[in-house]
Amino acid sequence: MERQETMSLPSQTSLRRPALNEVVQDYIKQYILENRLSAGDPLPPETHLVGQLGVGRSSIREAIKALQSLGIVEVRHGDGLYVREYNFDPILETIGFAMQFNAQTLSELAQVRFYLEGAIIEDVVKKISADDLNRLEKLMEVWQQRVQQTKPVSDLDEEFHRTLYNAVENQTLIKLLEVFWIAFENLDDQLVDDQQPAEVEFERHMAILEAVKLRDSRLTHLRLMQHFAHLQLRISQGLKKTETSR
Repeated sequence: MERQETMSLPSQTSLRRPALNEVVQDYIKQYILENRLSAGDPLPPETHLVGQLGVGRSSIREAIKALQSLGIVEVRHGDGLYVREYNFDPILETIGFAMQFNAQTLSELAQVRFYLEGAIIEDVVKKISADDLNRLEKLMEVWQQRVQQTKPVSDLDEEFHRTLYNAVENQTLIKLLEVFWIAFENLDDQLVDDQQPAEVEFERHMAILEAVKLRDSRLTHLRLMQHFAHLQLRISQGLKKTETSR
């Protein structure tokens, strides 16, 4: 009697095949790289992708939606598909949800920002140009006027820090710092204790600017960390207030 061999079935993992929309995503990403496309360059139309890959329109559209969410492509309705400028939108979306899911993420995210800015401020002091210093001085003049008129200054606060860090000529760093700003702006106001006199914020930023103008790295770092310490305290107070109100 012949021995009947038993066949071992492949594992569920080995049976898995990439979904069609994943294949399309890979094709589009490879197309961008191989053709050395830049932000704003057009991509093949949907009909071309259908014919080239032999897949249905639904798979193409699923892939495009996925690449949109990743910040890789942009759909201009009535005009086609384009390469999008490098961005941190996926990170921002994840962080935004994380802060709603766990408010403590705000405090931790703020610390990441403080570490980054504290680490590069020495290079900023060494490299910042006279033009950027003039921009900061004019910005602070506008800031002072708004404080006197009791107008919002959050946009000036962001511009102050962005102008400082332009000195290191690292656009990836600038985009990453922008993620922090957008994340903070999208928060529920209850998370941050805003009972902070506007004059105090103005004076702290003026102190930082004066230290930068002196080209004193240690003093600039000290004043920047003092500013961040107060901001961290405000965030902690806001978190406690939110917890007690639940």
